[in-house]
Amino acid sequence: MEPAWPAAGGGVGVLSRRNGAVPARPPAVRSAHPHFRWDPAADDYSLWEPSPIDAPIRPPGIRFVAAHPGALESEVKLYLARHAKAQRRDSWNGPDAFRPLTDRGERQAHGLQARFAAAPLQVILSSPALRCRESVEGIATVRGLGVEIEASFDEGAPLEKTMARIATLGDQPALVCTHGDLVRGILAALHVDRIHDSTPLGCEKGAMWLLEGPGDRVVRATYVPPLEADPLVAGGTRIAVMDLGSTTFSLLVADATRDGEIEPVLREKVSLRLGAAVADGPKIPESVCKDAVEAVRVLLAQAASVHAEIVVPVATAAFREASNGRDLAKRIGKEIGVPVRLLSGEQEARTVALAVRRRVGFETGTRPALVLDLGGGSLELVLDDAHGGRWDTTLPLGVARLHREIVETDPMTDREARRIRKRVRSALEDVLGDLARCGPDGIVTGGTARALARLRVARERPAGSGPIRALRISTPELWELSRTLREANHDERLAMPGMQRRRADLLPAGALILATLAERLALEAYVVSDWGLREGAILETLGAI
Repeated sequence: MEPAWPAAGGGVGVLSRRNGAVPARPPAVRSAHPHFRWDPAADDYSLWEPSPIDAPIRPPGIRFVAAHPGALESEVKLYLARHAKAQRRDSWNGPDAFRPLTDRGERQAHGLQARFAAAPLQVILSSPALRCRESVEGIATVRGLGVEIEASFDEGAPLEKTMARIATLGDQPALVCTHGDLVRGILAALHVDRIHDSTPLGCEKGAMWLLEGPGDRVVRATYVPPLEADPLVAGGTRIAVMDLGSTTFSLLVADATRDGEIEPVLREKVSLRLGAAVADGPKIPESVCKDAVEAVRVLLAQAASVHAEIVVPVATAAFREASNGRDLAKRIGKEIGVPVRLLSGEQEARTVALAVRRRVGFETGTRPALVLDLGGGSLELVLDDAHGGRWDTTLPLGVARLHREIVETDPMTDREARRIRKRVRSALEDVLGDLARCGPDGIVTGGTARALARLRVARERPAGSGPIRALRISTPELWELSRTLREANHDERLAMPGMQRRRADLLPAGALILATLAERLALEAYVVSDWGLREGAILETLGAI
């Protein structure tokens, strides 16, 4: 299903690379950080070199056909919307400000949401009236923005105050949801009648105007009639999650339905090792920040190429720990027009547990399941049961982090292995009492866990295997695999059946971390889940739509 985008004349356009030519990135940038694209036949990522059209300097933007001859090309500055259809005044007994949307109004609100799935948008303003707030709350939830309630956009508000507030917006792409009288007043104050053929200028409920131009001058105005849409159509919603992790920036585009079915459409990764940059100092260097912004632009372009309707960027450990991580997240959000959600360790843990619970399932009983998400910068732990999370925490035991801080030789020395085990045991000391309640099996997710599962399967079935969903690896098997990885050098590990090239240097540390955790927590085995943070973010997004 393609996203509905407003276009001139009231039609719709599609976010796509076909909207215009895109320049190639400099070769040095293209080769600096490897890209990986999912190969379904191999059930693995393979090295992929973006072509010029796959690797734009900026993600493709939306340009609208001019609404009058000679209009200058410009960016959308103001989306001026009238609230969706609400209960009739003569059939409503409560205060007028509390009139809710009708069923048709809710469909119109979902139509507005579809139009704004990935549109450039930084501010959402609304009249205090419930019907206005309900018209834009879905957009705010999906985009990770708040709704600013402004009396200056209320019905009957003085137009001078309304225009003064609009003047403060500057160049920020903003959505304003207000009432019919103010829509007409704003259009008149901006002299839209001089550049648009439609007279008199009005706005149906659930419709909007796109006003654009340089500075405070409107050179183009486009009327977009109301669109009625169900919250989720039968075919599902195409959601793109960008997981901005400590080792890689990963993209998952999938068709998702309300009942939790997720069908992957596109998977891509950019290897950045952001966590390694953080380990060298409290601040991410500017050169790495530029690479991070560029990587996200490329991933957004790929999401657009398969017509993703909703884009959800989430940032994790490296962004949490770097002194400028929050600023980098804001910078990325501004560059791509989609706010980045910076997850706390606890939020990350609960999002992962949501996916694992859906994918693997938990046995009901008196002992909660232990869910582990081993990433590049941190380890998230959740004690969960069939009814939801009970306890969670995050520990600084990421694979890339420990490899960077401890491992200096290849193969890893016994001394380095002892240091990793000591670090794991030390980090667990304060939480052992809580974790003692878990069941005999831990449920583990993350790229390291899935890579280890593939190695284990490849030993039994060298010809290959299907996707990893709930593979069980016993603790003795994991110790054996850990020893094999630690005793082999890089080239020997690359020759192992099932080994992923981009994981070859980190897997010895990753296997040792998981084996030590299993030993310290008296786990009999791990069950590996192929769903994790990205799938959890999709499930959370479905719940918010």
